[in-house]
Amino acid sequence: MTIASVRVTAYSAPYEKPITNGLYTYTDTEIVVCELETADGITGVGWTHGGAIVFQALRQIAESVVGLPLNTERIWAAIYRPKIYGRRGLSTRAISAVDIAVWDAIGKQAGMSVHRLLGGYRDRVPAYAAGGYYEPGKTLDDLQDEMRGRVDDGVAAVKMKVGGVPIAADLARVDAVIEAVGDGVDVLVDANNAYDRIGARRMARALGERGVYWFEEPLGPDDFDGAAALVAAGDVPIALGENEYTLPGFRHLVDTGCADVLNADAQILGGITEWQKSAHYALAHDTPVAPHGDQEIHVHLVAAVPNGLIVEYYDNSLNTLKDVMFEQRLELNVDGTISVPDRPGLGFDLDRRALEPFKVAGA
Repeated sequence: MTIASVRVTAYSAPYEKPITNGLYTYTDTEIVVCELETADGITGVGWTHGGAIVFQALRQIAESVVGLPLNTERIWAAIYRPKIYGRRGLSTRAISAVDIAVWDAIGKQAGMSVHRLLGGYRDRVPAYAAGGYYEPGKTLDDLQDEMRGRVDDGVAAVKMKVGGVPIAADLARVDAVIEAVGDGVDVLVDANNAYDRIGARRMARALGERGVYWFEEPLGPDDFDGAAALVAAGDVPIALGENEYTLPGFRHLVDTGCADVLNADAQILGGITEWQKSAHYALAHDTPVAPHGDQEIHVHLVAAVPNGLIVEYYDNSLNTLKDVMFEQRLELNVDGTISVPDRPGLGFDLDRRALEPFKVAGA
């Protein structure tokens, strides 16, 4: 079975208010979609987050796979061209979307879900609710109400942002969330690379004293020595990898002891093909994986491997295209888990009519 044609489309939906993490402010959810149609009429769908640059890269990279057989390794080798596209960054996001679409098409051809294709270790996985961003006018009471609402949705873990205000102010925010969610709910903290080494050490000690579940991306993504030192100190588990790319990058994180948990994101690092290899390498070194990124993809991946830890869950307030993007929905179970769809491929069909008002480029 060969790939007969491709279609690439970009969508954007604004937030009601801009949201800010430790370093960055976002005004819109931007998603670029790749559809690969085979000669037999099967359409594989892959997507990643990004704007105009990712859209342009994805159009060029996707066109290069037309005529190739639906083989994951052959296609990945054909589109991972560092001299042409670069080794890291927005072009690798584009590569990711193509690879994800290939896996979706293979699953549909085989009549199997992607999670079964990858091993099918279990059928449901725990989830944590992402949130806790800084927003204009947002008070501690507002933050507490937000996090209580996420717990009311059924999760047993929530994640919040830090790094955007002085440490004392952020610790007051962390304390407010711990109080709001109550006993039995884990609190995860994400700095999005906001701290230098001195600030990260101070924050890690304080978070450890509070029993925080993990401290995500405390330092810049290239400060491997600093991350390894935080892991060795053992104050709080360190999670990172959201900004890492391809198997060699994750091998380096594991080999140098940079993380207690790997946040490998298939929509960033090169797709499902590289995610699976990275997860297997981590498994061989007793390291859990807990992906950053869209749950519709990552529920399959976490459920497929024995070291899959937990899935990040976005609602429509953080992914403003979530409720319109697909004809099907992936929702939380009452026990805070997510069940893996048993439909072929990833199990989601684009809702073109609902998406049309948000289209900004492409077919």
